[in-house]
Amino acid sequence: MTPPARKPYWTNIIFFTATPLAAIAGLIWLYGRGGPHWGTWILTVAWLYAVGLGITAGYHRLFSHRSYEAVGPVKLVLMLLGGASFEGSAIDWSSDHRTHHRYVDTELDPYNIKEGFWHAHFGWLIKELVPARNHANVKDLLNDPLLQFQHRNYVGLAALVCFGVPTLIASLWGDPWGGLILTGLAGMVFNHHATFSINSFCHWLGSQPYSIHHTGRDSWLTALFTYGEGYHNYHHEFPADYRNGIRAHHFDPGKWLIAFLSRFGWAYNLKRARSDAILKAIWKTDEEKILSRLSATKSDGLTVRLQQAVSSARLRLEEAHQHFLKLKEEYHRLKDSGMQSLHHQIENLKGELKMARENFEKALTEWQHLIGHSSLSLQF
Repeated sequence: MTPPARKPYWTNIIFFTATPLAAIAGLIWLYGRGGPHWGTWILTVAWLYAVGLGITAGYHRLFSHRSYEAVGPVKLVLMLLGGASFEGSAIDWSSDHRTHHRYVDTELDPYNIKEGFWHAHFGWLIKELVPARNHANVKDLLNDPLLQFQHRNYVGLAALVCFGVPTLIASLWGDPWGGLILTGLAGMVFNHHATFSINSFCHWLGSQPYSIHHTGRDSWLTALFTYGEGYHNYHHEFPADYRNGIRAHHFDPGKWLIAFLSRFGWAYNLKRARSDAILKAIWKTDEEKILSRLSATKSDGLTVRLQQAVSSARLRLEEAHQHFLKLKEEYHRLKDSGMQSLHHQIENLKGELKMARENFEKALTEWQHLIGHSSLSLQF
């Protein structure tokens, strides 16, 4: 495919220039009148997260990746909150994002980080595609009447939720202007750059534990100001997973919200990557990093033997892990059957399982030891 041409997108240029200036002027005016009410500050923080979750749990994980399903009211709320970000309809947003994943780091990637940090963060938004996107990659979303309605009436709905709702809420304590300017306008500008940071910082800052074949990176720091989207190396390797940060301590409000909704049946069919697939990705990436570093050294007999040892150790580790998982699954299946006639078979399998665990742990120790020694050999 030929990369689409781009021309200045004057509507967006004016919008993204005028809104920050209007927010600054509005805040100056507000403080000239004594400043926002303290309740409006609380509302603003809550509203930032509400709209941010509308993007991450709604536009991103529900609509773009279909990583879970949700009941109608939840879809409606997430759609409206995501739309309040003024980042386009769910259909347009998802189309761009699916294109990004399909063609990541190439000329066909709309926010390709290899075209520069500022292009990925912001520049792509002020360049209009020629021809325009055709929505061929979001046919499933085009068949959704709710999303069709939002797409047709996007600007009005976005303005109503982004500005009308906070203004109305802040009016309860006599601060409608604070709700409009601080929560609505300034909050929108802040959320723009929080979301844009996913396309820039999350492809630039952090580690790559799951793959070195794309620029996505994991960082707890970027997760803090992207509403949990900072574990981006994982996301690009396992985009269908409803989680972004897979560890319990990973800051990922979207994951927590979806899990909470699932407890009541409001979210369902949550997709998770298999643990063995995740481990394979980690081990394969470790191997590739070590082999890449070894290949950069002087090619001699020792280097070749180290490369062979690393590859062989990784394969033995995977085989030992798969064997352990297979026996574990069989053991629990027989044990849960409750059949007394299988008692002897279960006991024998228990012994095999113990041995398989020991072999896996031995292979894992060997792997870690080998990687450590390979690293040391490169340092000295």
